Amino acid sequence: VSTQSTGSSGINAEYGINIFKNLDGDTFKSVRKSIISMILATDMTQHFEYYNRFIAVNANVDGDGADQQEIPASQENKTLILKMAIKCADISNTSRVPTLSRTWAHRIILEYRDQIAEEKKRQLPQSFPSNSLDNIPKSQVMFINLFARDLLSAYFDFLEFGHLTDQLTDTFTHWDAYNDNNPYPYELSPS
Repeated sequence: VSTQSTGSSGINAEYGINIFKNLDGDTFKSVRKSIISMILATDMTQHFEYYNRFIAVNANVDGDGADQQEIPASQENKTLILKMAIKCADISNTSRVPTLSRTWAHRIILEYRDQIAEEKKRQLPQSFPSNSLDNIPKSQVMFINLFARDLLSAYFDFLEFGHLTDQLTDTFTHWDAYNDNNPYPYELSPS
């Protein structure tokens, strides 16, 4: 994102598009700050912090009909809801149908392997153990259990998108079905 509302960089310069060109300076700064804040919210080291904040804000909301309350519309809560949307989009692979989930799981594993290789090359500490990527179904089950299920379910409930929680459960069941008696039949190869 360019630092000036009239400037261009990245995709803006490459395609001659500047979606910020009609924003005044103060609005541009506010939008830029929000975009950066939402992107930084996808950092998994802060996953539980954002999840717990969302749960705390949403705790007093009654979703059972006539007595339903809404989350207070403060700027802080609006920003939290947007951050949650970006976080959910970032890990939404686990709530897709199994064929799409598999495609994205393979891409993510390849990306992580590249990251591990780069960390080794630069003699940096590894972000996560490379052997955790050896069994794709187990890695997906672990990820769903540790990160995705609670976050996505809470946000889907907030949006009243229960069918997506059902899909998450179906996809989890798909990944969890692979074991020694039912080995994972797909090869991991770059596409």
